[in-house]
Amino acid sequence: MKLTKKQTMLLLIAILGIIATFWAYQHPLGQGTLAQVKRVQSVSHQAETDQYQNKDTQFEQRLTLRILNGSHQGRTYQVLNDYDASQLVNQRYYHNQRVYVQFSHQGKATILTAKRDWVLILALTLTALILVAILAQKSWLILLSVLANCLLFFVTLRLDIWRNGTATILLYSGAAIVFATVTFIIYQGWRRKMAIMLLSTISALLLAFGLSYGIMQATKERGITYMAVAYATQSPRSLFLGQTLLGVLGAVMDESTDIVTSLSELWQHNPQLTRRQLWHSGLTIGREIMGPLINVLFLIFMAAALPMTILFLRDNNSISYTFEFTLSLGVLQSLISAIGIVLTVPLATLASFLLRPMTKEVQV
Repeated sequence: MKLTKKQTMLLLIAILGIIATFWAYQHPLGQGTLAQVKRVQSVSHQAETDQYQNKDTQFEQRLTLRILNGSHQGRTYQVLNDYDASQLVNQRYYHNQRVYVQFSHQGKATILTAKRDWVLILALTLTALILVAILAQKSWLILLSVLANCLLFFVTLRLDIWRNGTATILLYSGAAIVFATVTFIIYQGWRRKMAIMLLSTISALLLAFGLSYGIMQATKERGITYMAVAYATQSPRSLFLGQTLLGVLGAVMDESTDIVTSLSELWQHNPQLTRRQLWHSGLTIGREIMGPLINVLFLIFMAAALPMTILFLRDNNSISYTFEFTLSLGVLQSLISAIGIVLTVPLATLASFLLRPMTKEVQV
C-alpha cells in the first residue's frame, strides 16, 4: 500500500524520534559522566516533625552504580542517598535508572541528578507527531517559528546580560516586536493580513504596557515587591518588566490573530458587509475571546506561584505577607495582560478595515 505524504512524514518523525530517544537514554548529552543504578537497598527510615508540626519521613538507601562512560567506565561504586517522602529537595532512585555522577579528588562518587533528557526528546517527538497529524504542512511552519523565537530569545538574554539590566524597556520592547514580526512572517507569509495582525499586535502591546507603566510611575510603584522575583541575579525590576512585556505579547498575538482571521473570513463570505457591521462583528468576537483568555493567563501566573505560596503558608506566614512575596507580581502581570487583551479588541477590529477596500456604505 502506497503511503501518502502525510503518512510518510509521520512515519519518518516517529522513526527518528525513537532513535534519538533511545540514543539519548543510552548516552550522556554533553561531557557528563553517566551511571546506571544496578542495585537498590533500603537502609533505614525515620519519621520527622519540625517546629511547625510539619510531618515527613526520611529514608536512606544504598545504591550500587556502574559507570557507563569516561575514565571510570566499567567500575562500580556504592553511594548512600537520603531522601524525604515528599521529595521536595531530594529524590528517590530506582533499579536500572540512569543518573549523572561526579567524582571528588579522593575518587568518591556523588549523584548529581537523574538522567531526564531522553524524556524531553520523547515529548518533543510526540508533539511533532500531533502537530503533523493535525496541521500537516503547516506544522513545519510552527516548528520553524518556535526554533527561530528560541534563538531570538537566547540573543535577547545575552544582550540583557551584556547590558547588565540597563535599558530594559527598550530591549524587551524591541525583542517583543521582533518576536511578533518573525512569527507572523513565518506562519502567515508576507501579505496584507499578516501586516494587519502585526500592526494590531504591536499597537495593543505598546499601548497596554505604556498605559500600565504610566500608572506605575504615577503611583511611584508603591506596593510592588520586586524582591519577590525568583532567582534574580540583576535588577529584579528589570526582570519583572521583561517578563511582563513578553507575557502581554503572547496574549495580544493570540487574540489579534483570532479577530483578524475571523473578520477576514467573514468579509470574504459576505463582501457586502459595511464597516459598521464589521465593527460590531469584531467586538462580538472579542467579547467571546476576552473572558477565557484573561482567565487562562491568570491561572498560568497563579499556578507558577502556587508551590511557593503553599510553602509560605505552611511556615505560618500571614496571608498578606504570603500574597506580597508570592502572588502580588503575578496578579500585577495578569492585570497588565488583561489591559492588553481588552485594548486588542477595538484595535484589531479597526485594523481589519484595511483588509480590502470596503464596498459602498449601506445604512443599517
